[in-house]
Formats: sequence, structure tokens, C-alpha cells
Amino acid sequence: MAILRLKEIMTLKGISRDELSSRVEVSPTTISNISSENNLPTIKLLLKIAEALDVDVRELFVSTKGTSITQLEVDEAKELIEKG
Repeated sequence: MAILRLKEIMTLKGISRDELSSRVEVSPTTISNISSENNLPTIKLLLKIAEALDVDVRELFVSTKGTSITQLEVDEAKELIEKG
């Protein structure tokens, strides 16, 4: 279950992984791990990413309004959050 739209927004804004990582002062590997959802960013980093991409932080998330979420997806999200 996708949670973040980071790859999509980076593509729309024409910003590379290296450029974003430089703007938010993390490694390109960190941005890669976040965009592939192997890791989730801290709230502080999420806010820095939103600012660097010039978007509202809410735009970084996939909308769940009007969609149904299965228990499996909830469990997967919890697991991702717990992994940090």
C-alpha cells in the first residue's frame, strides 16, 4: 500500500533524488529509501521535504478519502511506522 507520493511529486516538479537530498541535507540513499517506502521520514524531515518541493505537506500523502482500506493495509502501514 503506497502512503507517500514522493516519486510522483519529484517527477512533476522535475527534481532529482540528488537535488532533493541536497536541499533537505540527507543522503540520496535516504531519499531513495523514503520514495520506495523502505523507510518513512520523521515529521521534521517530511516538513523539510514539503518545503523543498514547494508543496503542502498533505500533498505528499496518498488520499484515503473515498477509498476503503483493508485490515491488511492497516497492518502493513503499522508495520512500516514501527520500523521507522
